[in-house]
Amino acid sequence: MGLALALRELARRRRWLALGVLVAALAAILSVYRLDGLALKSRSLQYSSASTQVLVDSSSSVLGNLSQSSEDLSTRAAVYANFMASPAVLSLIGKQVGLSGEQIYAAGPVNANEPRVVQEPTALTRNVEITGETVPYRLNFESQSGLPTINIYSQAPTTPQAVALANAAVVGLQRYVTNLEAEGKVPSASRITLRQLGPANGSVVDGGISKQLAVMVFVAVFVLWCVLMLVADRFRGIWRESAILQRDADDRARRIEPGEEAAEVSVHAPYGGRARDLGDESALIVDESALLGDESALLDLPSARKIDRPVIPARSMR
Repeated sequence: MGLALALRELARRRRWLALGVLVAALAAILSVYRLDGLALKSRSLQYSSASTQVLVDSSSSVLGNLSQSSEDLSTRAAVYANFMASPAVLSLIGKQVGLSGEQIYAAGPVNANEPRVVQEPTALTRNVEITGETVPYRLNFESQSGLPTINIYSQAPTTPQAVALANAAVVGLQRYVTNLEAEGKVPSASRITLRQLGPANGSVVDGGISKQLAVMVFVAVFVLWCVLMLVADRFRGIWRESAILQRDADDRARRIEPGEEAAEVSVHAPYGGRARDLGDESALIVDESALLGDESALLDLPSARKIDRPVIPARSMR
C-alpha cells in the first residue's frame, strides 16, 4: 500500500523525475570519465595483467645435467626475486618500457618459513603498499622453495603495456646480473644464466567494471533522488497544514473580546420572591411567578443581555 502511494506521488512529479534521470546520468558518466578541459577522458578503471617465468640456471643447464644440484640455484632464485624490487633493477626495467624506476611499484616474495608477525606488514609498510596500489605500473616477484624459478607478475593500464613490463623485468634482471659478473670478472663456467620460459602472456582483468560501476551509480543516484522528492513533498504538506492550523488559532483569538466571560446559569429560589444570581445578569428568574402558584421559573436565553420584567395584572382580593 505504501509503495503504491509513493509511486502514485512520484508519477505526479514527472518533470522532477525527468530532472532526476538527467542528474543520475551525469553522475554515472562522471564515475567512469573525468573532465580534461572540454573533453572527457576515461578514468582507466580496468587494468591488464601479464605473467612470465624465469629459470635461474647455470651455463651448462642444470635441467640436462644430473651431476649438478639445483639447491644452490633455488636459493639464488629467492635472492634474485627479492633483489628485483630494488631501485637499481627497477631503473633498468623502466628504461625498457620508457618509464622511470619511480613510476613502477614492485614487491618481492614472502618467506613462508618466517613467523606471521614478520610476514604481515607493519603500519608504515602498509602505508607504502597502499600508496603503491595507486600506481598503474606494478611488478610482483615470487619464488617457490626448492625450485630455481622466479615468477613475474605485471600490471598496467593496457594489455600490451603489461606484457612489455613483464618482459622488461626479465631483461632488466639479465642485464644487471651480467654487469655484476663482468665487473667481478667471473669465469664463464661459473656464471649464472637467466632463461625466460616463454614470452609473457597478458589479458584484461574485469573489462566490464566501467559499465557495472556506471549502472550502479545511476541506480543509486536516481533512487536517492526519488527518496528526496517524497521527503520534500511530505515536508511541504506538513508545513501547509501547520500554517492552516496556526491561522485558525489566530482567527479564534481575535474573535474573543477582552474581559468577555462565558454565561453562567442562575438558580431559582422557589417561593423565595427573588432569584439567586450566579454572576450573569442575563439570567433572570421572575419573582412574580411564585404568586401565580407556578413553581417553574422563567429563565431567559443565554444570548440575551437583558430581559424586561413582565407586567402581571393584580388580582382583586375579595
